[in-house]
Amino acid sequence: MKLLISFLSVCFSFQFAFAASPFSNLDGVKYSLGFSPYYSQQNPGRRLKIAVLDKGFYGYEKELGRSLPASTRYIAGPVANPENVNVEHGLRMAQILVAMMTNDMQATQWMPELTLYNVFGFSNFKAAIDDVIANKVDLVLYSEVWEYGGNFDGTGFINNEVNRATRNGVIWVNAAGNFALTTYNSGIRTLKDDWVQLPDQNNALMIRCENRNGKCPVKIVLSWNDFKNDVELGTDKDLDLALTDDMLSIVQTSALKQSKDPKESRPGFSKYPREIIAAELSNGTYFLRVKNRSQNFVDRDQLRITVDGEVTMPSHSINDTILNPADNTTVITVGASDSDRSSSSKDKPDLLAPSSIRLAGGGEYRGSSNAAAIVAAGLGILKSQEPRMTRKDLLDTVTRGNGDGWNQRGVSLNLLGFGPTGPGCFIDVNLNPVPDYVREVLSRGGVPVQTTAAVRVMVPFDPITMASYLRRNLLNDMIVALPQGGYAVYPRFAAIPPGAVEIFQRPLEAGLCRPTPIGGGKNFHL
Repeated sequence: MKLLISFLSVCFSFQFAFAASPFSNLDGVKYSLGFSPYYSQQNPGRRLKIAVLDKGFYGYEKELGRSLPASTRYIAGPVANPENVNVEHGLRMAQILVAMMTNDMQATQWMPELTLYNVFGFSNFKAAIDDVIANKVDLVLYSEVWEYGGNFDGTGFINNEVNRATRNGVIWVNAAGNFALTTYNSGIRTLKDDWVQLPDQNNALMIRCENRNGKCPVKIVLSWNDFKNDVELGTDKDLDLALTDDMLSIVQTSALKQSKDPKESRPGFSKYPREIIAAELSNGTYFLRVKNRSQNFVDRDQLRITVDGEVTMPSHSINDTILNPADNTTVITVGASDSDRSSSSKDKPDLLAPSSIRLAGGGEYRGSSNAAAIVAAGLGILKSQEPRMTRKDLLDTVTRGNGDGWNQRGVSLNLLGFGPTGPGCFIDVNLNPVPDYVREVLSRGGVPVQTTAAVRVMVPFDPITMASYLRRNLLNDMIVALPQGGYAVYPRFAAIPPGAVEIFQRPLEAGLCRPTPIGGGKNFHL
């Protein structure tokens, strides 16, 4: 079940006084998700041990004592990163977590014992988990997924390592991944000349590069469900991957020979059921083709193609795009409520949260990584108060809803009675001018969006919490901001005062479309 996280269900009046922060908009996120009251409370529990596992913490040394605790440890791992890989992703995740837990380094009673683990490559990933278990870490934030290593069902050698941590009581918070629009799954049906059936013309899977810069760097991964729980065990099932242009001329191929030999190290061979292509594409149409080399696949076998990069995949799979270890039933998987690229499946993510983060120096970023860091901070505060809380306890706590029994699941589009005007997502619009009576909800993370009915404001929390006097009679009642100020509840489809605007929680089926380029949006009046 996909749930929107909200830590308190009542509206607090709170004055913010922030220290210097690398982010410019976290105050609204803290307010809308109910973090604010915790910053004035004492911690009756203990200082939590939290680990951030990631591939890049470039520049973390300069942030010690500033946006990170001065006592933060960094564990490089047994295998060095490739030279000149100056990746900041892990640093940003740690900074978001600390900023949310400590009100930008002010509410120090929640300051965790923080460790940063470099997990570039499986050896470092396994070593990090060994250390997490040995040091009795309480909570892990892992804002990454693997395009290979799993069998699309929670098994495989990556999940086997994660299971070791969760069996030892570690609360593992994992990003859902951002492959909702660039993942394709299918069975393995072999046609003429050993080509595997794919959905688009030329018996292929089409992708398009339409970048205004003219270039699309991509990482394309083909994997199939024959990964073992033991990383040393290989496969004799063999597929090859080809990338062609629109004339079917080969651009690049990956044609490793799969092997079951545990000691396999020959050039051109691999123990693992995967093929990878890294390329830089020019604008245009391309096709991915798969060849069955081993001819030993059976009906239960499945393949998955993922593309990491700014491309479109018209025939992408819907609602089955969670990669490992986010597909692990023992972790808390977090998706982004405001990103159409955030991955999902039948049973995951466990929680949804807003993800829009703006750097103080400029630039906005969305995705499940940010959402996972925000959620990890909230769960960290709760577990600091009560260290005995389990995964189930934490999920029950943050999804129980307010005192009236209303949960935080987000109403279905079927109940709202309107829908998005984008391709399965809501298009944000500019309000010019911004009416005074919606300024508060916009400051709390609300976004004006065009719907099939009218412009409305979408928020990442239940709008019933906007004011303590609001009460619903039905789940799909409307919460509206009134031109004279304040909020009111109206039955769905009832007439509302002229100028009033509905505030609705991001529904389960659709989030925001990708951000409109600066200068590209339309101006609307309420």
